[in-house]
Amino acid sequence: MADFSALFQPGRIGSLELDNRLVMPAMASQLPEPDGHLSDRLLDYYRARAKGGIGLIIPAYAGVSADAPLMFNMAIYDDIWLEDWRRLVNTIHESGVKIGIQLMHVGMLYLFAGFVPKGFTMKIPSEMPWLTDSLPCEVITKENIERYVDDFAQAALRAKKAGADMVEIHSCHGSLAGMLMTPILNRRTDEYGGSLTKRTRFPREVIERIKQICGQDFPVSIRINGSDDLDGGTTPQEAAQQAVILQSAGADVISVSRGIEFWSSTTIPSYLYPNGSMLELVDEIKKAVRIPVMAAGKITPELAAETVANGRADFIAMGRPLLADPELPNKLREGRADEVRRCIYCNNCLNQDRRAGRGSCSVNPFLNRESQLPLKQADPIKNVMIVGGGLAGMQTAAILAERGHKVALYEKEPELGGQWNIAAAIPEKVHFSTLIEHLKQSLQKHAVEIQTGTIITREKILDIKPDTVIIATGATPAMPNISGIDCSNVVQALDVIAGKVNPEGRIVVLGGRYTAIEVVIQLAKKGKEVSLVTRGKLGLTLERMTLRALEKILIDLRIPLYLHTQVLEITEQSVIVRIGNEVASLPVDTVVLALGMEPENSLAQELEGIVPEVYTVGDCVKPRNAASVAYQAAQLAAKI
Repeated sequence: MADFSALFQPGRIGSLELDNRLVMPAMASQLPEPDGHLSDRLLDYYRARAKGGIGLIIPAYAGVSADAPLMFNMAIYDDIWLEDWRRLVNTIHESGVKIGIQLMHVGMLYLFAGFVPKGFTMKIPSEMPWLTDSLPCEVITKENIERYVDDFAQAALRAKKAGADMVEIHSCHGSLAGMLMTPILNRRTDEYGGSLTKRTRFPREVIERIKQICGQDFPVSIRINGSDDLDGGTTPQEAAQQAVILQSAGADVISVSRGIEFWSSTTIPSYLYPNGSMLELVDEIKKAVRIPVMAAGKITPELAAETVANGRADFIAMGRPLLADPELPNKLREGRADEVRRCIYCNNCLNQDRRAGRGSCSVNPFLNRESQLPLKQADPIKNVMIVGGGLAGMQTAAILAERGHKVALYEKEPELGGQWNIAAAIPEKVHFSTLIEHLKQSLQKHAVEIQTGTIITREKILDIKPDTVIIATGATPAMPNISGIDCSNVVQALDVIAGKVNPEGRIVVLGGRYTAIEVVIQLAKKGKEVSLVTRGKLGLTLERMTLRALEKILIDLRIPLYLHTQVLEITEQSVIVRIGNEVASLPVDTVVLALGMEPENSLAQELEGIVPEVYTVGDCVKPRNAASVAYQAAQLAAKI
């Protein structure tokens, strides 16, 4: 068993002492009210993480200037926000946890949002030829910059008045402070642009002014890019030099991130990136400064403990792992690491689907719905029969059993997990299997009866006579009406991933979402001659950071892509397509179908009007991602 003791040693950020080395970093939750004011949902969200034993919480960025508003984000540019912040600070302090408020001017991050609020402009450091007229822009003047320095300082003073233990300056990813630090965005020729020292002037002046008005002993963190990950951007060596300048200005800790948020995919590394993908950047900065350094970016608990124990970093910022399991610190501290609900870095939490409650998690169905816990105990207790042992069936069974119902789960295959087992067969997704293992553990803990290798029919259900039947039979690959789709050279992508078939020769993959992109990449990595055809654009509905990472892999592998291309016919030798107004023939030996899924709910239809209480859940209702499945399963299990 891993030794996590290094994570639970006291640590200091300036005058602030923390009882452990784990930090919840600033992440947009979309939980404040639309006007940015505090909501009960946001209080519940942070209260759960504070009770979970984290050392420091830094809530999502607080806007420091009235000219850069963000919906669903708390601001701090005026005293009208003080009472909200006091309530949040007090809520976190109730659990003995420290709180820092991250201060940010959004700057060019409006590009990531894709819009600028009506009546406002995006503040940019200098003209850039690639900026279009789609978003209103305004080059900031020297007078603007001087005012923004004061905005940050006054915001820090409000944070101190609200009871915050420290502040953090958001100076990365393309925010105002971050864009002034990088040569790829800052092309100014005055005292705030040009040399590295001049580009670091703005955040340096912000730190100095905060220390001046809040006191030298008021801790200040600054989050910077260890690399922009772009040609012409800040390099790791330059970032280390900037960190030294910021240290001399009075910074008490350097928090290291990476990437320009509206360009790169490295800012929030998905399952496609290795664990600890920012640690090499942390190493550069750690060598250069004397103050503590905070690491982030897909760091598992085991890697976190190793990183702190070896002195590579002083603090570990864990974002998505704390969304997956708010109790993660307590479980590690108490020797219950095997009970941790592991983040799988699928990035479904970034989709912010308001229909599913403003962001959902594939492994934690109660993310952003913390008020629903603890679960209400069942009354009356029912005998519940669940047909289907994939994610939807397992999640529903676990929650129903936890509430006290007597649950029996039936799966036709020899193993639980359904199509999630196929997803975990992709090399970059092998850790997805931790979700299945966690659910199996939960089913065992709550004494769910499990029968695998069992086909359930209408007659068998009538013979068992359960009080409630839940159908979770999933979905099957879609078979559109395309001439030749039943040719002998046509195979399913799921069978390719599962290793049931091995495509040979010239391969054409049909489809444009996760499964299609991933199977194309896997085949290309094996040296296969493969191309992709999709009737629309690539990655429709996919989370943007992950899609960018997949697109980069497609480009690096030089895989031919036929976008907005209609398939007319499949033959033994070719795929006939329409590209624009032209018809073309793509030579092929094997066609791989990744054209989506269709619900398999025939059993539910057979039971209509026969069984008193029948529900459907998961892909048999409508194919969806794992986060939506978890949310739907929890909502159903809570009402039975």
